[in-house]
Amino acid sequence: MIIENDVEKRLIRKVKALGGLTFKFTSPSTKGVPDRIVIFRGGVIFIELKRPGEAPSALQRYWLKELAYQKVNNYVISTFEEVDKFIAGLIGGNG
Repeated sequence: MIIENDVEKRLIRKVKALGGLTFKFTSPSTKGVPDRIVIFRGGVIFIELKRPGEAPSALQRYWLKELAYQKVNNYVISTFEEVDKFIAGLIGGNG
């Protein structure tokens, strides 16, 4: 069974292989913020990681919507296939 940590490790490994950076994101005074920040070719992207089949909580959806309102790219990734699609988008300039 795939868990969230497996998906996160794949994301980290693939971003690093491209020469990008990924940081664990925590905000002690603000709950529900995305799990990771990916920096690649001048872009900054926030990633909310979930295990397969799991959806973001209401608070997580709120912060993803707020980031989108600020024109900040953000994604919810919950499977290996979604990691691979995200990476393909980075390579293609659609991150």
